[in-house]
Parts: sequence; C-alpha cells; structure tokens
Amino acid sequence: MTQQILKIALMLLLPVLLVAGCEKEEQQLCGCESETIYTIPKDACLYGQMTYKVQLDPNDNFYNKKFWISYIDNNCKTCIHTFIVCNESYLPNGLLMLANSKESKAIRFSGYIKEICNQKFDVADKTYERIILTSIEML
Repeated sequence: MTQQILKIALMLLLPVLLVAGCEKEEQQLCGCESETIYTIPKDACLYGQMTYKVQLDPNDNFYNKKFWISYIDNNCKTCIHTFIVCNESYLPNGLLMLANSKESKAIRFSGYIKEICNQKFDVADKTYERIILTSIEML
C-alpha cells in the first residue's frame, strides 16, 4: 500500500518538476539587456566621434534617433566600429545637445558591448553593436 502511494505521488510530482524546470527566464540574445560580448575598459583610452543619427532616407530604419559612437581601429585604418548607445541618460548635456544638430563631437569612452538585434549587412570592415557606457568624456 505504501509503495502504491509512493508511486502515485512520484507520477504526480515528476511532471510538475519537469515543467517547473523548463520555465527558466530566457536570456536575451541581443540588445541592451543581453550578455556582454566584450568590454572596453577605461584604461583602453578609446577615442571616437559621437553623433546623433536621424532618418535622412525614408527607407533607412536602422536605429534612428539614437546616439552613435564611431571608432576607427588603430590596427586597421579602414575598420570602422559603430556603437549605438543604450544608456543615453548617462550622456552629459554637452553630448545630449547633438540631438538638435548635425555635428559630431570627439570623445573618449569605455563600456560593455552587446550584440545588436537588427543586423546590418555592410562591408566587412564595418561593425555595428550596442554599448552600455561606463565612462565618456568630451575632448
């Protein structure tokens, strides 16, 4: 009798445990909330240009109305890395003003790099990623 109760309890409990184990929160694979794919430390002293991207072409829907950082790799003068800022509230007022102009500003920056969700297929020397800034300084 005790073994039958134990078997019934196991038969009822086992599916519950299996289903509960499958309800893990899914990790985002891309975007600002995703895992960091690499880090640019502050002591790397990377210099770049910050701009605010607006839509000029009606067919261009690639991360408009966002702050972008362009960085040219010292080891590859044709390699342009573009980082689209996740934490815009971190930007100082001097950079926020770029949203109302067509200018760019020289900066030094560091941060956590994330995979971009809307992949853009471009020439091999250009990359697009998201960044959570950990430091930024206007030059």
